Amino acid sequence: MPGTSLSDVQLPATVALAAIAALGYLASQARHWRTQFTLLDAMILVALMAIVTAAGIPVFNAIGGQAQRSATLQNLRSMRATIELYKAEHGGEVPLLYRGTLPQLTEATDAAGKPGPPDARHPFGPYLPNGIPPNPCTGTSLISPIDVFPPTSPSGVGGWLYHQPTGRIAADVKEHLND
Repeated sequence: MPGTSLSDVQLPATVALAAIAALGYLASQARHWRTQFTLLDAMILVALMAIVTAAGIPVFNAIGGQAQRSATLQNLRSMRATIELYKAEHGGEVPLLYRGTLPQLTEATDAAGKPGPPDARHPFGPYLPNGIPPNPCTGTSLISPIDVFPPTSPSGVGGWLYHQPTGRIAADVKEHLND
């Protein structure tokens, strides 16, 4: 869940721990007092398991959201470093956006930035041999052009936002526009 923080999951986590403790107590008492569970014991056990399961859902959602944010930021850092490397090897020129991708990063290039097969005439790159990484929030690797950086709003397409005059890139998701 975007916007879910660890403080939002503290109460469910506390409830889950309390339910687990009650479950442990119930199980230990059943072992010492009698050899079989009664119907009431079984109903209490099922209720406690339902509470533990329900309380755990926000915890898992928060952890999943944090993992997605972390992966997005990692891909963003990687793409920014790759663009900087390209600029350093091509006299400060930025890769050109072409049909939603940056072919100068995904193919070998010559000193002028012209893509071609990796050979002596095209000694640079490919910088991203596996292609543009997908944005973990949207699952797409499409790159959309923007006129200003930092972007003011997402494109609605997903993937990445690229400011070609500066070679700067951002995630095409509202929550990550300023990362």
